[in-house]
Amino acid sequence: MTDFQRSAARKGVLFFIVGLWVWGCGGEMLLPPPTAPFRPREDVSIENYKFRVAVMDFTDQTGQAGDLVKTIPDILTTVLFKSGRLDLYERDPLRGLPARDAGEVIQDLMEKRMIDGVVSGTVTRFSRTEKTIVMELRLLSRNKAVMYADQHTLSFKGRREMEITRNDVVSLGEAVSKAVPRVPDMKIVSKNAGQVTLSAGSNKGLVSGMTGYVQAYLEKVNDPETGEIPKPTPVIVGEVVIDQVSDDTAIGRIIAGDDVLVNDLIRFK
Repeated sequence: MTDFQRSAARKGVLFFIVGLWVWGCGGEMLLPPPTAPFRPREDVSIENYKFRVAVMDFTDQTGQAGDLVKTIPDILTTVLFKSGRLDLYERDPLRGLPARDAGEVIQDLMEKRMIDGVVSGTVTRFSRTEKTIVMELRLLSRNKAVMYADQHTLSFKGRREMEITRNDVVSLGEAVSKAVPRVPDMKIVSKNAGQVTLSAGSNKGLVSGMTGYVQAYLEKVNDPETGEIPKPTPVIVGEVVIDQVSDDTAIGRIIAGDDVLVNDLIRFK
């Protein structure tokens, strides 16, 4: 048999096999069901889903406030927790620490994304005759944005064992809570390296220093057996802190996650 005859025979066998397969399929070519392209999104662990603050011992510039610089933060922590708006870092590791050591602890907690902000206070005036203290209260965010700063006057009773008026501390808690407003979800409209631009800004109540987690959805994939498309599954892919806010846009910095994309949603704590 010549080479030409061998080649023709092989082609004939191939056509015969293909013909049998087509005939067995009812004359129609059966193709595998189409599937949408799928790329898994990387899930990121979030430490907390509320804006978490640490309340430091207050400092006393007058040298007369005594233990009030510790008791006021203790009461304030309870007030903030009861507000339901914020999450609180436990006070015990911070109580009684020198200012330098406390600052190092706070910095470490921020770098580990365990807190989103810190509340600090400074007693600037103390009057035993009027039984009042004047203090400066601040809420500083993870990106060093001052989210709240104001002066407050609190009253106390007693001379040796001074007891602060609780209602005054409640007013402090209300002020701090309002400094972290509730805002709607916002869409990421552009991304450049580690920065993202959002679809809204102060017109939706957003302020610099707020933190949010980025929620995406797994791509839709056809079930190869039924052809059905299941509901998309939400996944947390990153965390963002807001650095700049204008009327209708905002710029955030990605502090966790390498899989943040345009059109993902930021849900604010």
